[in-house]
Amino acid sequence: MEYPKSKKVGDIGEDEILKKILPKYPKAFIDDIGKANSKWDIYIPEIGEGIEVKIDFKSNYSHNILIETEFDGRPSALSLTEAKYWVIITGYRYIWITPLQIYRFLELHPYFGRVFLTGKGDNVAKIAHLPTQEKFLQYVRKLEKKDGWVDMIEENEILYYKRFSKSGSAEDIDEDSVYDENVILDVLNIKT
Repeated sequence: MEYPKSKKVGDIGEDEILKKILPKYPKAFIDDIGKANSKWDIYIPEIGEGIEVKIDFKSNYSHNILIETEFDGRPSALSLTEAKYWVIITGYRYIWITPLQIYRFLELHPYFGRVFLTGKGDNVAKIAHLPTQEKFLQYVRKLEKKDGWVDMIEENEILYYKRFSKSGSAEDIDEDSVYDENVILDVLNIKT
């Protein structure tokens, strides 16, 4: 798949997760209406469920997963989702987990309480939980498959985090970053 230079990392994440879902659910699609209503990013008509895709490359150097619950004083993200699964993409892993299990994790680990932060490019604060990636992964790996699982991202996959910047560092990118066209061409082994 070729991506235009202006394609954002979050959109690429949605595209890549959709490609993983399509063999089993060929009617699945990126749902712009669902996204606008904060329900989900991908809808699967065959089962009447949605998937929310979250990019969190920063977790590779901050060592925390960001789980947003409010933005500008209003419920957002986890507080509004109707998705069956969240897929948190770290650049090394796809972490699949139900929103209910995210809440259960946060309940069991209250020390990852709410923090106020203002993201790059935002004018207002969000409220989020910042569990350590290590604790979160330990929790997900113990779940039954229906509640959550972890898949590794292979080095040749477009979402492998070192491919997102010329320096190979996730610190250079975030969800709103524009994907470097030369990196895309390199990942896809396309000669210019």
